[in-house]
Amino acid sequence: MSKWPTPEHYVSWLNLSPRRQRTGGKYIGNQTCRTSNPATQALRLSAQSIGAKSKGPKGALYRRLSATKGSKTAVKAVVRKLGVLFYTPVKNRLAYDPQIAARRIQNQTDRDIRRLHKMARKLGYDLKKTA
Repeated sequence: MSKWPTPEHYVSWLNLSPRRQRTGGKYIGNQTCRTSNPATQALRLSAQSIGAKSKGPKGALYRRLSATKGSKTAVKAVVRKLGVLFYTPVKNRLAYDPQIAARRIQNQTDRDIRRLHKMARKLGYDLKKTA
């Protein structure tokens, strides 16, 4: 992994970074690159399956982006995120820690509960936990 000094370099090697065309200081479009990189293809397959089946944060990201920007853009965004998530622990030689994932899921649940309480108060209701 020493070939790529940062996750951005790795993502660029995977042909997943945006390639914006600029002229005269204005952005006039995006350039698309086709790739036959096996790592990119494997990450694309995993991103498509995440979007279809996952109920976690990556699946939520896919569904949110797919609803607003389309499935092609959502797949590319999830693939890029997966590339960064793959690069970081491999580069730093970190062991998998399931407590980190559990904390992230708990934080997301807490945010959802706070959002629901706020919406209920806005509509004049009061929510109480039953169990």
